[in-house]
Amino acid sequence: MPFVRHCEPAEGGRSNQAGSGQAPQSLRLLPSGPTARKGRRRPCLGRRLAMTIVVFSCLIFSSNGFAQSADSADSILGKIPVQSGGRTKPFESFAREALVSVTGKTSLQGKSATRIVWDWIANPEKWNTQSFLPVRYEALKKEWGLMVIGGKISPELVLNHAPFQAKAEEAIRRQEKKERLSALEKKRTELYDQARLFQAIAQGELPGFLPPPADPRAGWIPLKALADSGQVHVLEKLRLLIESLRTDNPGMVSRAAQEFSFTLQEALESQDILLDQTKLRAEIFYNRIHPFQWAWMLYLGAGLLWFFLRNRSRTLALVLFSAAFLFHTLGFILRCLVAGRPPVSNMYESVIWVAWAVVLFSVILGLIYRKAFLPAAACWVASFALLIGESFPTALDPSLTPLVPVLRSNYWLTIHVLTITMSYGAFALAWGLAHVNLWNLAFHPEKTESFEPFDQYLYRALQIGVVLLSAGAILGGVWANASWGRFWGWDPKETWALIALLGYLAVLHGRLTGWLGAFGTALGSAVAFLGILMAWYGVNFVLAAGLHSYGFGGGGVFYVAAIVALDLVFISLLAFRYNKNLRARSLKELT
Repeated sequence: MPFVRHCEPAEGGRSNQAGSGQAPQSLRLLPSGPTARKGRRRPCLGRRLAMTIVVFSCLIFSSNGFAQSADSADSILGKIPVQSGGRTKPFESFAREALVSVTGKTSLQGKSATRIVWDWIANPEKWNTQSFLPVRYEALKKEWGLMVIGGKISPELVLNHAPFQAKAEEAIRRQEKKERLSALEKKRTELYDQARLFQAIAQGELPGFLPPPADPRAGWIPLKALADSGQVHVLEKLRLLIESLRTDNPGMVSRAAQEFSFTLQEALESQDILLDQTKLRAEIFYNRIHPFQWAWMLYLGAGLLWFFLRNRSRTLALVLFSAAFLFHTLGFILRCLVAGRPPVSNMYESVIWVAWAVVLFSVILGLIYRKAFLPAAACWVASFALLIGESFPTALDPSLTPLVPVLRSNYWLTIHVLTITMSYGAFALAWGLAHVNLWNLAFHPEKTESFEPFDQYLYRALQIGVVLLSAGAILGGVWANASWGRFWGWDPKETWALIALLGYLAVLHGRLTGWLGAFGTALGSAVAFLGILMAWYGVNFVLAAGLHSYGFGGGGVFYVAAIVALDLVFISLLAFRYNKNLRARSLKELT
């Protein structure tokens, strides 16, 4: 008789027998069956839920504790409210965005972004001559020659080199006229913009720290303009802070940071400026717990446990999976609270949202079919998507920015964009399930009948995606008619959404008519996801054309192309092996 492990000992503390052997009492095994399962399930679920909550709470408090254990001066300076990019934010958010824009990194020389950016302000001469601006493009490296040291160059060289400056400014003028630039010209403008951003921060031109006394509703003035604004007390505390930063004495820096922060707060209160402290605290908490970083690591851990240890670690895998999903959801809640809108306005936000949708649909289907396999497959897809989102901050900008005018409608943004991207999540789950099906059918052809449920799971995921993508396309047409005066205009984004939808409809119809079996459905689903990838990434980052210009970006084309090529090679090899097995089976039947 098969055995199952329960959370409570057997009645009377005696073990049960299986066949001729007797299980040790310490294993606490009970025979499986309706009677055994009844009355034992609730304690197990209760403990699992309690364990999930405990693990999640420990991770929250430990990660927050690690952030708070850093130098207190960084914490104080990071909490100062500033104005930049069209919104008020903690200085640490501005510093992180600035450091990523200038260097492509979230920290430098072992110091936090907050400390680095304040050091730029306090020691501009030192940093101006240091080589820390990245130069990765080979043609640009050759153009600079020996002035590039270790793949980096100093702002002083970039801003004072007359030939380069002329080329960069010419490229910027052409860019403003919507002319197409070569790859080298784009890299020139990027390097020039990085150097100018550093210069603006180092000279005190960014960000804004206080509203002008004459008009509190106007944009906030930077440090450079404090002397002209009459803010004598603030200017005095700023000078003390800069002097302490130059001496690099931790005690002096902490005291000066506290005094400068307190003086700024008094200046804001004197002008009756009331900030939304809830949003500021939420953003600081979001910055310090890194919810999406925790989420992808926990998803990956759960996926590894499910894959390698299977039933022996199902409880622990479920705990990690639940904690990952809670972190993932918490990150979205915090971003929504800070931004006041659904977090799907750029590529970074859509990537983490699609990963969340993958997990959500896997949970729904897992509850319907009562199979842990579905969340296990979703772990790999979600962790991969989140890892991409967290690893390329220069291409996938994680900063919270105000919406462009065409998106300033939470109603349409919610029902259209969320519906479209939710369909991407369903198709991404189908992509992951398709690869599992392809592997099983290619390497275990003798178990074809046992894999039939897997084909059903894939079919349901495809149905969900098609329904959502169809609804999203129709809702987008209604929004387009309200915004642009036409329902459909063959915009690249619209066209590729239609192509992707038709590709998946072809797969579903092929399965329905019997033209495609389990392997053909899986293969078609894996290939059809390329249409989603083109509509989602290719239109915005490769074509960069059309009315959906608010989502345009750049970077990562080589990596995406390499991943697509590897995936096509992988599924081609699986198809070759499957056909080989099929031919071998046919020959065996004939003989």
